[in-house]
Amino acid sequence: MKGDVKIDRLVLDIPGLDANAAQILAAGIGDHLAQAGIEGTYPRIAITLEPGGDMLAKITAALMARL
Repeated sequence: MKGDVKIDRLVLDIPGLDANAAQILAAGIGDHLAQAGIEGTYPRIAITLEPGGDMLAKITAALMARL
């Protein structure tokens, strides 16, 4: 179904981010990708970002640019 996003593995290496904040961030990434209509299978995507700012927006934009 369009808009369904399944992420088998999401690895976040963000210093200072606790497990609860990481879960919230990961759920937000999935929500944003689903709203954008992203679908398909991608074996591996890696991104590196500078710290600071709205990490959810930065991660989602970087992922969408590669999908």
